[in-house]
Amino acid sequence: MLTNYIKYRLTKRILAQRERLWKRLGEFFLNGHVLVQLDGLTIRPFGVEDDRPEPIVREVTLELRSGEWVTLIGSNGSGKSTLAKAIAGWKLEGASGRRQGELIRSMGGKPAPIVLQRPEAALIGATPWEDVVLLLEQNEQEASTIIEEAERALALAGLGERMHQPLATLSGGQKQLVAIAGCLALRSPLLVLDEATAMLDPDASADVLGRVRELWRQGVAVLWITQRLDELEGSERLLAMENGRIVYDGRTEQWYERKPKHPGSSCCERMGFTAPYAVQVAWELEEQGIRLRPLPCTPESLAEAVSKYEP
Repeated sequence: MLTNYIKYRLTKRILAQRERLWKRLGEFFLNGHVLVQLDGLTIRPFGVEDDRPEPIVREVTLELRSGEWVTLIGSNGSGKSTLAKAIAGWKLEGASGRRQGELIRSMGGKPAPIVLQRPEAALIGATPWEDVVLLLEQNEQEASTIIEEAERALALAGLGERMHQPLATLSGGQKQLVAIAGCLALRSPLLVLDEATAMLDPDASADVLGRVRELWRQGVAVLWITQRLDELEGSERLLAMENGRIVYDGRTEQWYERKPKHPGSSCCERMGFTAPYAVQVAWELEEQGIRLRPLPCTPESLAEAVSKYEP
């Protein structure tokens, strides 16, 4: 009896310790891994008090977490780029609301870099190696670690064999990878890419997107801003922006969801976007009584969904 009582007490103590441990781990992942939190962010361009222009960003509240892939879409003028700058930590005139999160500490209070449509505007070296080294020097990186950090970042971006090649000889996609390497060299836990494939041909776009997805799989959070719906994947988080507001925050497949027998009822269509071919095929099949779930968003997922379909 005494032995059983001792076992009972030990088991109860172990379970209590385990519960406390899981509680602490839960608090760590909940509080320590919020990269960026915006509360009521509004950004209004400068104007006189009696003639204040309309806000570019209106009352945006959201969280971005470490390791998360978030795609931000919206038409031109919807406020995407301004919101991206606010998320990255740029100082913006006319901003109100609160921004907090782990990204501030990780970047030492400095803004996270943003990869833009035209990387040439930000590249400062003659070669990828020189560009990243100069970037680290400008950001006061410890001198003894600059070379190692630069070469590590270039290798991660897929430019290990091209690090000493003149920038003028690189393709547009390769120049974007140089800009991405700069972000990695600064150890930013968040990659912000503002329509980074907009000026690239399809092959270069696919290469850049594929490389960023690989970095994401290795643990880097990504904010991917685009107007190309064929770059979306179904299970990822999607933010849709309109007139400065976030009007959709959810998974991509739900953004394409239509109400039964109501063509044009999806969020995608209501915002004026043309859905990718795979989604349009799925819609056509649904009108014929063939409902594919989850809704396929890419040719690959469409082929898989059709092969597994059972009436």
